[in-house]
Amino acid sequence: MKVLDLAKLLLLAGILSLAACRNDEPTPSRGTAAPAADATTPGEGPPGAVPRTDADNDGDGDALAVLNAINDHEIAMGRQALEKNVQGPVADYARLMIDEHGRNRQQTDALHPTPDSANARAQRNKGDTVLRQLAGESGEAYRRAYVQAMIDGHTDALATLDQTLIPAADRPDVQAHLQQTRTRVAQHLEQARALPASEPPPAQDASSQR
Repeated sequence: MKVLDLAKLLLLAGILSLAACRNDEPTPSRGTAAPAADATTPGEGPPGAVPRTDADNDGDGDALAVLNAINDHEIAMGRQALEKNVQGPVADYARLMIDEHGRNRQQTDALHPTPDSANARAQRNKGDTVLRQLAGESGEAYRRAYVQAMIDGHTDALATLDQTLIPAADRPDVQAHLQQTRTRVAQHLEQARALPASEPPPAQDASSQR
């Protein structure tokens, strides 16, 4: 009996020791949540930051870029006309185009056009084609071609403003700028139409007529 009682005591001691070891192991608290995995999706910024994509671009920047392509063309045409030595009212008109479209370009730049937009490139290519065509002309032929190019170019610019650029604009400051530009372009068109059909002959000295 004594041997049996001793065996029971040893078995009970072993069980109690094993239970004490298990109680020493740390257990997660029921009230403490496990650390959450970083939920930030790759490519996303901190809260409030919006990654920029092509879809974020509205029509304002593109419309302004197209307008600057028109401005650049009119400036280049005016400089070419002066290099071709046009005279009289046509020379005055060419200088006016350089000044007014240069001023409009500065105003347009201040509104942040989209750099190198596809529509602006297309408009620029169109203008470059006209510039190359006129480069081969000289004298009276060039003068007539330049005047006609001014009539055609400002007619097209009005149509582009009315049908594409102004409807595409959302910002009030861009809309106001495009409307003001349209007024000036219409005036340029009327001034081009008023240019003489041919260069007036040089005035003769009164003494040579005697």
